[in-house]
Amino acid sequence: MKKQPIIKIKPGFALFWYLAGLYGAVLLLSSCDLPQPPPDLFYKFDVMSVGQGPAHLLTVDLNLDGEPDIVSANAKNSSLTLLYGKGDGSFHAGLNINVAAEPTMTAVGDINRDGIPDIAVNARGEEMFLVFLGKGNKSFRKPITIHTGKVPLNIILGDYNQDGKLDAAVTLTFSKMELYLGAGDGHFKKGETYETGSRSFSGVTEDFNEDGHLDIALAASSSSASSVRLFIGNGDGTFQKPTRLAEKLVPLAIVASDMNADGKTDLVFAAGQGDNMYLLTSNGDGSFKEPIIFSGGGGPFALTTGHFNPDKLKDVAVANSRSSSFSIIIRNPNGTFKFPTRDYVIEGGTPLAITSGDYNHSGMSDIVVASNAKNTIEIYLQRRVFR
Repeated sequence: MKKQPIIKIKPGFALFWYLAGLYGAVLLLSSCDLPQPPPDLFYKFDVMSVGQGPAHLLTVDLNLDGEPDIVSANAKNSSLTLLYGKGDGSFHAGLNINVAAEPTMTAVGDINRDGIPDIAVNARGEEMFLVFLGKGNKSFRKPITIHTGKVPLNIILGDYNQDGKLDAAVTLTFSKMELYLGAGDGHFKKGETYETGSRSFSGVTEDFNEDGHLDIALAASSSSASSVRLFIGNGDGTFQKPTRLAEKLVPLAIVASDMNADGKTDLVFAAGQGDNMYLLTSNGDGSFKEPIIFSGGGGPFALTTGHFNPDKLKDVAVANSRSSSFSIIIRNPNGTFKFPTRDYVIEGGTPLAITSGDYNHSGMSDIVVASNAKNTIEIYLQRRVFR
């Protein structure tokens, strides 16, 4: 019988084929077993200039034409940039308004009851907030100034004494919230002052216990007393002693949104601890369930909620200051959040502000995110066909 030739394989080749097979197996396992990010839901539609150091973005219909507009508060050159929407995802070139030193937060409402939106903006560097009464023609009257305590951080508009006039809750850097009762003409008078825990950068108002009175939830990020502070309103411009939620989680930014479509307003906040975010589901009586933890990118700093995919659940978008991106976090039917996230890199870097709205009438929520370093906003629209 003829002997078969013996094929000798050099040790180096054997090691190469072994490692190649191992690598292929790892890839197969990775593609089959590991969770995948959501589809690529957005594409960058446009980049537009705003003032220097955009620190806060707000989506609102300023001129009542049915199209969502954008307000950018620009801290470095003390200005507001107003971008009026065209309804197709694009915006007219920004109109800049000079304000007092270091604006970092805006709020919009009909402060003088003429049916036209007005703008309130803080001035961290001058211990005041300003009220710009709208004329209805993309212009505003000379500002009314209201002096506050030291370093006003946030302005939360609401009718807290139920007299039909908007009031303002103003948080201060050093552990206080001041109430200013509206006169209905753009002016305010000082009301009560409340202890909050220092650095309440973010706050929201809603009737969390369904008693017919507005309440206020603040994200207090003080390292020694961090928590969400819930102030239950009495309906007369005063509030009860606050309860503390999510203690020691260092909440930075908070939004109020009905995340599970049960008619009750929940709370979502980004935390300075562990790059995490949390959902507090409301019980409807002023109490909340235990926090549901989920993740975004590095340094979550500002967030917004909306319908970012075709299901009926609200999702979360977060601006990640340290990783120069924003993340889309999709809800699961059981109330948890998908991981990993879908991330979008911001070319300008340092995103400190994000907002959402249906800017092109697609029936889905789009995203606008600001680059604090490049003084731009980037507009992301929903894809009609997801990738």
